Amino acid sequence: MEREYFSHDYTARHDIKIKRLIAKHGMAGYGVYWSIVEDLYINGNRLPTDYESISFDLRCNPDMVASVVKDFDLFTINKTEFGSMSVGRRLDIRDGRKEKAKQAANKRWSNAGAMQTHTNSNANAMHAHSEGNAINKEIKKERKKDDP
Repeated sequence: MEREYFSHDYTARHDIKIKRLIAKHGMAGYGVYWSIVEDLYINGNRLPTDYESISFDLRCNPDMVASVVKDFDLFTINKTEFGSMSVGRRLDIRDGRKEKAKQAANKRWSNAGAMQTHTNSNANAMHAHSEGNAINKEIKKERKKDDP
């Protein structure tokens, strides 16, 4: 699996919402929060509200997972899924950067194709010229043989 990363605010622990989370669930709750954030990045900022499955994956209590997701205003939730506004913003930025890089690469390759065509036509012309020289040399040799 390719190693991916996301920016992590090193002051996140000092946010009032996170402080409330830690006050209720300790550092285990904080670990659950960041594990969920990692999963959101992997899954395009959408996870099902299946707290049992998430808790099984994280080896923790499903009530803690449900509380981390629902009780601290850290996630946006609808009936079947949840995500994070900050993860969404960061994914948008990352996707924008990827798109710009893709466009730049396409531009480089299209220019490289033009350069290659130009280079190939030069190479073909040089090859034709050298073939012409070889033919001229053969003709001259034949003439010398035929000359008395």
